[in-house]
Amino acid sequence: MELKTLRVDLDEERVVFKPFEKEGIYGVIDYGIYLHSEVYRSYRVSPYDSRNVLVLGLGPFAGSILPGSHRLTFFFRSPLYGALYPSTMGGAAYTFLRTGVDILTITGRAEKPAVIVIEGAPGQLNLSVDYLSEEKLWEVWKGYSGKEGVYALSQYLLELYGERFKGKEFRIACVGPAAYSTNYGAVFSQAIRDGKFVEGAEDWAARGGSGSVMARAHNVVGIVFGGSWEGKRFRALDLSNFDYVKKLFAEVYDEPLFKVIAEKTEKYRYNPKLKTGGTFGGDYLAERDKTPVLNWQIAYMSREEREKLYKVIEEYYVEVFNSEAIDTKKWTTCGEPCPAVCKKVREGFKTDYEPYNANGPLSGSFYLKASDLAVKTVDAMGFDAIEFGGVAAWVFELIERGLLEPEEVGLNEKPDFNLEAVLKNPVETSEKNAKLLSQLARKVAFKEGEIPELLGRGKRRAAKVLDEKFGDRLPQGKSFKDFAVYVPLGEDGEVNPTMYWAMGNFIPLPVQGKYWTYYKFGVFPEPEELAERMFESAVAEYWYDNVGWCRFHRRWMRALSEVSCELSEKGVCNVPLKWTKSVLELLFLKAYGEKLNAEEHGRRVLAKLADYALKAGYYPVFPDSERVLDLIVSASSEFNREDWAERFRENKIKTVREYVSRTLDRYSQILGVDWRI
Repeated sequence: MELKTLRVDLDEERVVFKPFEKEGIYGVIDYGIYLHSEVYRSYRVSPYDSRNVLVLGLGPFAGSILPGSHRLTFFFRSPLYGALYPSTMGGAAYTFLRTGVDILTITGRAEKPAVIVIEGAPGQLNLSVDYLSEEKLWEVWKGYSGKEGVYALSQYLLELYGERFKGKEFRIACVGPAAYSTNYGAVFSQAIRDGKFVEGAEDWAARGGSGSVMARAHNVVGIVFGGSWEGKRFRALDLSNFDYVKKLFAEVYDEPLFKVIAEKTEKYRYNPKLKTGGTFGGDYLAERDKTPVLNWQIAYMSREEREKLYKVIEEYYVEVFNSEAIDTKKWTTCGEPCPAVCKKVREGFKTDYEPYNANGPLSGSFYLKASDLAVKTVDAMGFDAIEFGGVAAWVFELIERGLLEPEEVGLNEKPDFNLEAVLKNPVETSEKNAKLLSQLARKVAFKEGEIPELLGRGKRRAAKVLDEKFGDRLPQGKSFKDFAVYVPLGEDGEVNPTMYWAMGNFIPLPVQGKYWTYYKFGVFPEPEELAERMFESAVAEYWYDNVGWCRFHRRWMRALSEVSCELSEKGVCNVPLKWTKSVLELLFLKAYGEKLNAEEHGRRVLAKLADYALKAGYYPVFPDSERVLDLIVSASSEFNREDWAERFRENKIKTVREYVSRTLDRYSQILGVDWRI
C-alpha cells in the first residue's frame, strides 16, 4: 500500500517528500525495519550515529471514525536495549493527520538544537527547521513561565509557533534534559485546544529511549506539527463515513459497534463492579499483594508481609485516587475522540498505573500525593518514567544496604527503604522517599555528579562500573547488578520490565519492556506454553503499534472467529483460539483492498527484528541479576507450581537456565530464527 513519506536530512539540509509503496509494508514498523535493515543498515553503527534514522508516523486507519486509531508510532534503534524498538504516543496522530504526511523520517544531525515545524495545507506542505542556542535550551528547561523541563519547552514552543498555527490544529512533541544525559529519554506531547494545553491530555513515546535518539543522534529537541490538510485517506471503503463503518462491523458483531466498544473498554473508563477505572484503579485491584514494591523485594517477602503492604496501597493510593479522580469524573482522552476516556486527572495530575507504581511503591512511596511530586519531576525531566523508577528503586536499595552513600548520588539524606518504615509511618516515609527521588531525577537529568551521570547509562552498565569502583563494599560473590531488575540483551543491553510479576517479563526477546510478551501475573506456564503465548501476544501488539492503534481497544479488535471441532471418544474437544483475523484483516481488505494474513506477516516481522538484533550484536542471554532469578524462583511457589518449586530448591541456577532455554528454544522454532541462549 502507498505511504506518503517525508524525509528531513539534517546533514544535507534537504527535504524529500515522495510516495512509497513496497509489498509487505503496511505501517510504520514495517517501513522502519526496511529503512534500518536495507537502506541505512544501522546495525553496523552506534545507536547515537545519525544513521539511526528516527521514523515516526500514523497508521493506515487514522482519519477513520474508529476510536483508538490515532496513535503516533516512533521507531528507532534503542540506545538502551540495543535492538530496534517501537514506542507510541496516544492521540498525536489525530493532529499529525493535518500535515498530509503519513511517515516522517529524520536523518543526519543538526549542528545546533533543532525544531522541525511541519504545516500541512490544501495542496502543499510547509516545513522549516529552526534552531535554538544550547544556552537558551537549557535555560528554558531549568525554568520558563513557572514550568520546568518538557513542560517549560512545550510552553516556549507554544508561544513561539502559536500564531503561525492560529485557527488550525497543531501539537508539539519535545524532549527534556534527560534525552541528552541518559539512554532512556522520552518524547512528550500534550493536546492543544484554542491555543492552550488540555489538562491531562498528555502522552509519551517513552519506552526504549526515543527521546535520547531524537536528541543525541539528530540534535532535534522538538517537532511542531499540524495544519489544515484534508484529503482522501482510504482507497476503497471510506472509514470516515459512519454509515459505511456501521454496515461493515455488522459482519463482525451482532450488536452496534459503539456499544461493543463501550463494553470492551469498560476497564479504562469505569468498572461499576470495582467502583474504579483507568489503568491505576484496575491494575492495583487486580494485582493486590503481587504488586511490585520496594525494588521488587516481593521475591523475599511472605504473603502476609505483601498483604500488609497492599493494605497501605489500598488506603493511601487507591482510595485517594478514587476520591479525587473517579468520584469527581475528571476524565479525558489522549487527544482523539474516544469513549474510553482513560486519562484520569486529579488536581492536575494525570494518574496512570505504571509510572505511578515505578515512581511510587516500587521506589518507596505509598502515599499518592507524595508520588505526585515524584512522577511530575520525572516527567518534567523527560525520562521514560518506568525506566527511571527502576533506576531509583535500585539506587535506594543500594543506599539502604550501605553499598552507596546518599551524598555519592547527590542526595542530602538516606531514604527509608524498608518494610518496617512503610508500615509504621506510610505518609512520612513516602513523602521523604518521593522528595529524594525528585532530587535524584534532577541530578541524573542535569548530570550533576559522577554517579548521577553514570546512572544515565542504565542499571546494567552502571553496575559494571560500580563493581570496579566499590567492589570491596559488596558481599563476597555479589555484584551491584544482583540488586537490579532488568531484561538483559547482549553484553550491555537492558530494559526495565513492565510493572507486573509475570514470567514473560523476564525473558530476553527482540522487543521487551512493552506488552510484546505474555505479561499475565499470577501464573507459571510451562516453558513451551510461555513461548507460544509470548508469540501470540507479540503478533497482536506488533499490529497495534504498526498501524498506530491504541491497545486499550484490543478486546474489540481481537474478536474471535467462529471455530469448532468434533468431540473425541473421551469427550474432549481442543478448540484453537487464534488471536483472529476478523477485524484487522477485514479493515485492510475493505479500506485498501489489501488481502492480508496478519499472523503470518507478524511472524515474519518478529523474525526480522530478531535477525536485526543479532546483526547488531544483541543476542539473548541468561538473566545476570540474582534478583531476577529469585523473582522467577519465588513465583513458582507463589503461583502454585510446586513441581517447579521443588526443582528450583534442588538447583536454582540450573533449573532457571533450563526454564529460560526451553522457552527460547520453542520461541526460536516458532519464528524460524535461532533466538537461543
